[in-house]
Amino acid sequence: MNAHGVHSPFVYAFLTDGLYSGRRLRFTPEKGMSKKALQVLLATMRYFKSFKLLVLGEEADAVTAMLRDVAEREQEKLWFFSELAPVPGGFDLGIVTGNDTETIMPVFQRLLQDANHNSIIALADIHATPQREAAWEALKKAPNVTVTIDTYHLGLIFIKAGQAKQHFVLRPFRSFMLDALLGIRNLWGLLA
Repeated sequence: MNAHGVHSPFVYAFLTDGLYSGRRLRFTPEKGMSKKALQVLLATMRYFKSFKLLVLGEEADAVTAMLRDVAEREQEKLWFFSELAPVPGGFDLGIVTGNDTETIMPVFQRLLQDANHNSIIALADIHATPQREAAWEALKKAPNVTVTIDTYHLGLIFIKAGQAKQHFVLRPFRSFMLDALLGIRNLWGLLA
């Protein structure tokens, strides 16, 4: 879905001012997550000013090293926290790593202990395998989760008190050709 199909002011602003205005990476990460997942993650971090990070799970070391490298290249200031002590005031962005529901759900539950009402939780490459898709579906159904955003490359989870439970599927990158085709299709629907 592009910006015209989003009926949530919160998600619309994130899509237009965050994802669509994000810078492209000029390199491909060696490990940790795909390039497109990383681009969406960086745009998310910049838009929400999420610089206190807590990375947990099977691939936490690789993802942390990748993010440190990216932050250095992009001149971003990031603060990494450990699960050994509570994060003061809660983390801004928690990153879940793992390959299936059995490894991802305990990491998600652990992240909730240090989350606050503005925390965002991310899971990269949510459609890479059937196991990761199943884990993404389980995360969306978790009782604490209110808003989820599926960008195909990255799943974003928001825990906002008082917010209705909603799920969005967004196209995170602009495409002139696809926007034109969707516009023609929508126009044809109005004329028919």
